[in-house]
Amino acid sequence: MPEPDDHQLLAEFARGGSEPAFAALVGRFVNLVYSTAFRSTGNSHHAQEITQAVFIILARKAGRLSPRIVLSGWLYQVARLTYANFMKREIRRQRREQEAYMQSSLNEPNDTAWLTIAPLLDEAMGQLGQTDRDAVVLRYFGNKTAAEIGAALRMNEETARKRVNRALDKLQHYFKQRGISSTTAVIAGAISANSVHAAPVALARTVTPAAIAKGLVAAPSILALVKGTLNFMMWNRLEMTLAVGAALMLAAGTTTLVAQHASQTNATIPYKMLDDACQFEESIDQSKLVFHVLISSQKKSVRPGDIHLTVQGKDQEPIAIRLGDRGQILNFPHDAALRRQNPQVLSDQPKGSLFFGVWYYLPMPKELTFPYSRLADAVAEANKAKDTANKMVKEGYAGQVSPFTGKIQGLVFVFPKSSAGKARIDIGAAGGKKEYTADKNGNAMVRFEPSLQAENPPVTVSERPRWVALNIRWR
Repeated sequence: MPEPDDHQLLAEFARGGSEPAFAALVGRFVNLVYSTAFRSTGNSHHAQEITQAVFIILARKAGRLSPRIVLSGWLYQVARLTYANFMKREIRRQRREQEAYMQSSLNEPNDTAWLTIAPLLDEAMGQLGQTDRDAVVLRYFGNKTAAEIGAALRMNEETARKRVNRALDKLQHYFKQRGISSTTAVIAGAISANSVHAAPVALARTVTPAAIAKGLVAAPSILALVKGTLNFMMWNRLEMTLAVGAALMLAAGTTTLVAQHASQTNATIPYKMLDDACQFEESIDQSKLVFHVLISSQKKSVRPGDIHLTVQGKDQEPIAIRLGDRGQILNFPHDAALRRQNPQVLSDQPKGSLFFGVWYYLPMPKELTFPYSRLADAVAEANKAKDTANKMVKEGYAGQVSPFTGKIQGLVFVFPKSSAGKARIDIGAAGGKKEYTADKNGNAMVRFEPSLQAENPPVTVSERPRWVALNIRWR
């Protein structure tokens, strides 16, 4: 007797709450979900929390999932959304003063191609359309044949094979834009061999009862994760509904009405402007100067991380653009077709409530004593960035974006207010030591002196500052 397929097991669980049916689904997909979470977090405990949350969501939605959904692709996407929600929660909980990037530290086999693409894989997968993503998950995460993929996606075998190849071409293009040159064959081999790893043995036994109870026996942190992800999924579904509605209205010849409605009720940003800003950010040597383009609300009650942005090109699905806790853009989709079309990036905030900004600071060395060249490099990179930005403004956005004025002349070491009058920076110059002390607000402003570049004296900080900002005007 053949094994029941995914949707038969799901229907059995939805009808009567069958624990064996749900346990079978967990057994099939726990490694896929855990590996996706672990690749993003690099932390087994966090990956297990995300995995439990994903299967609780599956249990809650079991009776409402369409039989046309490819379950492995759906679970993969929910794992990505749950991780995004987890990331926001972690950043807020820790209240970091500086940007927190979640870096992958997966303990992978010694495979050069995989080590190169692994940190970008899930972001690249997120840029694919749903059918392309499902095809890749089925083929390389699930090791399915072209015939099996075709059956799952309701297309013939040859069409399924072409769909997989096109999706690989898109992944290759994504990696190439980020400086990773590789063939589709190498990418396919690396993903197939490394993308799914065995989850901890006890995880499946923990996941099933928690999910069947719809999370009632899960830890509070997992329940919070489930709630946040369900809200996130609801927003994404709303985006799709609006997109479909807009498409129907366009087909009926009401283009002007739709465009006016969107621009009159929600804040929008031209795609090309955001693309230019993000490419500009990526051109800066972040080892010398940490620089971020920020999008924030003028309303203090709205956190940047709660702002939702989406962009949709012709014949493409909507793409969600995530913002970090300070408004930094975490996953901008660079795309040649979108750049040609230049659609509006739509927000969920009222028109006129969003603004652009930049955040830049010196990456503070681990040591409290370091060479003066670290300060000089940051100032030089900042002034170079300013000149490049002003050239971009003049050539493409004159009258729309204000140019940067002034020249960066120094740095501001920002200490806690409790360090006012105590925190100190000493520069051991040959002509006599220069000392700077934190003022009543905890800030110590250090003027940049080009004459010290050649000498490169040591800089000693009495305690670690919260961050080191750049000062445009000396006072």
